Order: sequence, then C-alpha cells, then structure tokens
Amino acid sequence: MYTQLPSTQSRSVSNEQRIYDHLLACVRTESPQEVLHRFQSLFLGTSGYPDSEIRQALHAIIKSANNQEDFSLFLNRCCYILVNRWQTQFDCRYAISNLIEILGQASCMPASLGRAQTTTRLRLLVKQFTKSAHFQRLRRFADFINPRDSASGQQPLVTLLQRYPYLYQHCLVSQGDTQEHQQVIHQAQVQTQQKLELNLSLYMTDVLKRQARKSQSIIQTVGQPIPENGRIIQPVQNPTLLSESELCSTLKHFVGKVDARNTHQDLAQQFLRQHNAAASSYKHFKNDFYEYLVSSVDPKFGQCRFNNQLHQCLQELLPECHDRRVNDFLMVRTCQQILNFLVIESRQQPKHWIFMDLINNVGSTFTISLLLKVVLVCKKIKPYLEKRFAILFNHYETQTQATVQWLVHCFEKLNLAWCSHFGKLDYSYVSVL
Repeated sequence: MYTQLPSTQSRSVSNEQRIYDHLLACVRTESPQEVLHRFQSLFLGTSGYPDSEIRQALHAIIKSANNQEDFSLFLNRCCYILVNRWQTQFDCRYAISNLIEILGQASCMPASLGRAQTTTRLRLLVKQFTKSAHFQRLRRFADFINPRDSASGQQPLVTLLQRYPYLYQHCLVSQGDTQEHQQVIHQAQVQTQQKLELNLSLYMTDVLKRQARKSQSIIQTVGQPIPENGRIIQPVQNPTLLSESELCSTLKHFVGKVDARNTHQDLAQQFLRQHNAAASSYKHFKNDFYEYLVSSVDPKFGQCRFNNQLHQCLQELLPECHDRRVNDFLMVRTCQQILNFLVIESRQQPKHWIFMDLINNVGSTFTISLLLKVVLVCKKIKPYLEKRFAILFNHYETQTQATVQWLVHCFEKLNLAWCSHFGKLDYSYVSVL
C-alpha cells in the first residue's frame, strides 16, 4: 500500500516518507471512516496497527525525534495529506472536523497506563502537538471548511472567519503548505470576495430603491414585503453583521467626501503628488505624513495624547535617513511601523491598547478610515495590514462574538473599506444616501 524509498536515503527521512506514502495510498483508496480509524490507531495507540512495518517506522521516528517541533511538523504533514484529499471532495469534508476531534482526544487520554514506553512518548508528543500553532491552524481550517451557524453571540469568533477573505492567507496558510492547499485557499478567497462585493452592491441598490419608494409614500414597513405593480418585492438580505444604518453610514464615509471637498482617494493622491513634485527629504515627508493622518482624528481625542504619541513614533523612525529623499523602502518601512503602532506589532508583542483607545474614543469607522489612509498612500502594505488583523483574530478567536463585538465591527468595516477601494464594483452612488 506504500512505496519504499531508496535505501540511500537516511533512515529518519525514509521512515517519515514511508508513513507519508502509506497515508496517501490509504486516503486514495479507502473511505474517510476507514482512514480515520487507521489514524487513531496509529497516532493515539488505541489499538495495534495492522501494518507492522508502518508501526515500526513510527516507533523509529518517535525514538529519534530530537524535539517537539520536529514531530509536530511531521504530524502536521500527515494531517494535511488527508486534509488535502478530503477538502476537494464536498461529501468528504466532514472528515476534516472528525480528524480534529480525534487529535483533540489526546489532551484527555492518559499518557501511560501500563503501556509501552514508545506509546507513552507518542501520546505525549501528540498531546503537545494539539497545543501548537500547527493544530490551531488545522482546527481553524476545519471550522472554515465546515461552517456552522456562525452569526451567534455565543459562538467563538473563529466561526466568523469565512466572512473575511482578507484573513484567509494569514489564518489558513503557513509556510511549507502544499501548492494544492494554497490554491484551494486562494480560490476560496477570490470567490468569497466576489460574492461579498456583488451582495453588497445588490443590497445598497435595494436600500436606495426602498428609500426612493419611502419618499414617495409608497413603501410599507421597512423589511416587510412591498407590493409593486401587483408583485411582492422581497428585501435583499444585509450581507454584513452591521445594522442597515451603520452599514450605510460607514460605506458612505469610505466612498464620500471626508472634508466636504475630498474623498479618501483624493486626499491620498494630493499627498503623494505633493511629495513626488517636491522630492522632499525623509524628515519633511514624516512631518507631512503626520499632518495627513491627524487631520482626520477628532481634535479632542488627538490633543489628549494620541497626536504626541504618533508624532514621537514617526520622529524616532530611521533618524539616520532624515536627509535622504523618500524612496519605496522608506515609504514601506514607515507605513509598516505606523500600522504596528496603530494596530498591533506581532504575535510575540500582542499589545494593542492604542487600537482599543482609538475605537473607544473615535469609533470603529474612523479607526478603519485612519488605517485606510495609510494603505492608500502605500498600497504595497495592504497585505501587511491584513496580517495585523489576522494577529488580532488569532488572539481573540476563542472568545465569544458577544464579548468582542467591537472587533467584529472592525472586521466588517475593513471588508467595506476593501470592497469600496480595491474591489471591482463601483459604490460611489452610495454617497447620495
């Protein structure tokens, strides 16, 4: 059922490859239930595995495992051999969630109960795997591929992942994943984004029609079927988790004029033209960049401490480059550091009190608006901002939606910002609302 490797390869690689090939052969020829039973028997030691050569290969890997990460990488690849096969077959996707459940059993199984030392060590290694980032990503993908009724205050935040295509690459793909898995995630991202843009356009068109009918005193109660020329017109479903009024006001803010004269896009283009024409120094650029950003911050909030903190963050950035002309490197590096300051720096440094402070004082719409202004000046950093939001998502993914409603609103509004500025449909008509 598997292919032997050439004997010239090292023993450890040969043993790992034997198991990879064995699992690949099994998942191609057996039902998901049969493969899951094999997996449970092999990696949780619930019963003697029928193939003695595969059992011996795993024992050799366990004995030679130098650290937990080596084994976790091995087990992660074993899991994805099965996942990559099942995710392409709709009627087999349930098995991915079952695989996660089986691995989860390791956390409550006794490591040793009169069992062989190898089985004890195997269970400990698998138990540690379930605490790793590899397993978290697998569990996230299982929720993604088998979505539950996600929009519920008592459901964990992770169940909303499918709603935010800009998070897919950062939450569901890791370095070393197969090309097949990466392609599946990319296709899902494209399809979700297209569906979101279309549904948003249909809904906003419906809102405008209902408002027009209301102004003519023809409309009935909002949200109820409306008779028109003898037909019943069903309202289009809101594609966001925002109320209709908040959705309309947020989208209007993103596409409309923010200073009575200019849109977000206008302001960004004016800023870039000014500095391209003047060929300004990096120090001059940072001063103007500061003014560009704080112009949209409520003065009452900004003058308390935020403006000073932002100014200090910029002034401390690359002072050795103050006399140089601004180039792509300086532009990208500056915007990255500002996003670290405004949102969150890294998984290792997950502090985000400035982001929380902004939301509490100026609201989520104006907070996302501020981030949008940064991205419009340097569009190359759009994935970098998405990664900041992925870090926030991972940080809170086990919290219930009700407890992180403020964050859900931010995710929803970033969806709107991306649709309105980087999507393929035109939403400028929303500015008339």
